[in-house]
Amino acid sequence: MNAKKDTLNKLISTNSLRDNQYGFENYKIFLNKNELLNVSVHIQSYGSPWEATVYYFFDEMNDTEVGENLFLNKKMLLQVCRKKLKTDKSISFPMKNLSQYKINTNTAGNMTGIDFIFYDEKNRTNSGYPEYSASFTYKEIEKFIAPQYKKRLIQF
Repeated sequence: MNAKKDTLNKLISTNSLRDNQYGFENYKIFLNKNELLNVSVHIQSYGSPWEATVYYFFDEMNDTEVGENLFLNKKMLLQVCRKKLKTDKSISFPMKNLSQYKINTNTAGNMTGIDFIFYDEKNRTNSGYPEYSASFTYKEIEKFIAPQYKKRLIQF
């Protein structure tokens, strides 16, 4: 943290944040339980309108990024996501993967659902890619969650 702070101070004092394309991050933790961690990282480049958020799901027990390996029957799940997003007629971009999601929890930290995030990379704007979300309750998504993670997600 001190190294990052020193770097920022130096770049600010020399007015060179933009020249170095330095970005600021904002982290948000959605789930941190049973050595499973779901987090988002929001990045905005200094002096630029470009913004992006990336979602990660880590299995700290096995030291791996889970990503879309959290899910079974991915092809069918993508179809269900498409159907949920069909109500918005402006959506016409390809949905290829399920790697971007945030797990919703209640105040006790138990999973209540999941939001899949899809980016329209065809219609890029100056501030980034338009973002669309398909929301599921735990009951709706439960049958798609891989057994090795399902147990850990619902354990207290």
